[in-house]
Amino acid sequence: MLDEDDMKYLLESLLDEDSHVRVFTINSIVDNSKRETAVDAVINALLDDNDEVRARAAWALGKIQSKIAIEPLIQSLNDDNYNVRKNSLRSLGELVAIDSIQNIVTKLEDNHWEVRNEAAVVLDYLGWVPSNDKEIAYHFIAKGRWENVLQMKNLPVELLFSFLNDEDNEVQGYISWILGEKGNPQAVQPLYDLFMTAKLHDVKEKASAAIGKIGGKKAVELLQVALHDPSWFIRKCAVTSLGLIKDKSVIEHLKLLTNDTNRFVSQSAREALKRIDEKDN
Repeated sequence: MLDEDDMKYLLESLLDEDSHVRVFTINSIVDNSKRETAVDAVINALLDDNDEVRARAAWALGKIQSKIAIEPLIQSLNDDNYNVRKNSLRSLGELVAIDSIQNIVTKLEDNHWEVRNEAAVVLDYLGWVPSNDKEIAYHFIAKGRWENVLQMKNLPVELLFSFLNDEDNEVQGYISWILGEKGNPQAVQPLYDLFMTAKLHDVKEKASAAIGKIGGKKAVELLQVALHDPSWFIRKCAVTSLGLIKDKSVIEHLKLLTNDTNRFVSQSAREALKRIDEKDN
């Protein structure tokens, strides 16, 4: 058991080969009345080989409350581990690091939703106000306020494309929905790329539905390619989206798919043909 009254032993323990001991030691330093004397050692722990140790060090620096930790925490915003980035943001907020606001703003574009959300929370706490449409949109996205993003009238849709590659499947789905509702043809290719590569069927379906909602020549061309995909689910989604577009040029392609070996594809093809027929009547 570590003697928490003796900072010397705690500092030595930070060099232990066992990462669990190093994490425990950081916790003990935070609880120690002399914790400010260990700030340099904890800052050094931000460079530890172990993700958990770095993340715990980032968290601890907010508790120690030493301003000299601000710059190292800013550097840790680019750590490979999302927990390190998230805890660094939280500590910058606890240190009321106003001068780090612009660095925090960049984390609204982070590839992990927890980091983006933490950045938004910290920015709100620091009194930050978005200065342009991009910052407004990314702030909404970070907080999961999808309807607010949709309601933005002059938002360039290309600002949303990077979120189609997000690590969070729910984000991919919501961004697909927003792009479909906005109806800008520029979004067709990025949505198609997601449709063809997404791991989850739910995301594939939302991306293809958005393409069908947007419509247009490019959408029809890409969806026709998807009709020949080995995956029955991709064929089914492509057929359904073509039915939404109601372009008569695909009728013969859809007729062929009424004999598809997969019953879900063949049924969807018949339903799509019915939609196109109803358009003309």
